[in-house]
This record gives sequence, C-alpha cells and structure tokens, in this order.
Amino acid sequence: MLWRQIKEKVMDKARQALRSRTVLFALAIACLSVMQGFVHFIPASPVVQMTIGCGIASGIVVLRYMTTQPMSEK
Repeated sequence: MLWRQIKEKVMDKARQALRSRTVLFALAIACLSVMQGFVHFIPASPVVQMTIGCGIASGIVVLRYMTTQPMSEK
C-alpha cells in the first residue's frame, strides 16, 4: 500500500508540472540541447549561440510573468 501511495503522489506532482508552460519550455530546451550535442542540429558560431541563449532566457522571463498561480493549484 505504501508504494502505491508514493507512486500516486509522484504521478500527481508530474501531472501538475506538465501543465506548466515553463516546465514544457524547459523540456523542449533540454531536447534541443541533446540534439545539438549528438547531431549538431544547429551549426552555430559563438555569436549565434549567444543569441539563442538570450532568446531562451527571455522566454523563461516571459513565462514567469505569465504565471498566475503555483503549480500545486493547477
């Protein structure tokens, strides 16, 4: 029984996290980073990489300001 309760709590937290646009954005960035590391998906100079990094940071800031309630209430 204890294992089932722990599993349910973990799954509830995961479902709440996946409703967050910021978490989904972070997952997309992680996937792109893996693709870049293995496949060199984006052939980029350091200047382009810097621009992409600034765009990612800006996206996170925008998503943070769009957040209206904590994940525990979603």
